[in-house]
Amino acid sequence: MKIFNRSKGLIISESCKIARSFLSRFRGLMLSEPGDMVLISPREDVKSSAIHTLFMRFPIDVIWMNSERVVVDIKKGIKPNSLKIFKPQKPAKFVIELRVGKLGTTEAGDEVEFMY
Repeated sequence: MKIFNRSKGLIISESCKIARSFLSRFRGLMLSEPGDMVLISPREDVKSSAIHTLFMRFPIDVIWMNSERVVVDIKKGIKPNSLKIFKPQKPAKFVIELRVGKLGTTEAGDEVEFMY
């Protein structure tokens, strides 16, 4: 799946995996090679869309989006193996974990599209 920033006209990810189940969301990119992944939260809220980087081996950039696929928060360069929990400023349904540097000019308020 591709991730496209409609507001800026740029591709954020050429190849992104989807994590829908509890186990796949929990695992995320832990213990894997650098890649991109969309985590789909069971509810659109802050708590359900929180992430951690425990057992990750590389830094990531993160985009949080609401159910309309509008960016509600972004964090750049989250370090691996941190005990810290990262939460969005506003409720989110989708969490996109990306290799560092792939955000481009993406910012809060941008509309994002998933292209299958």
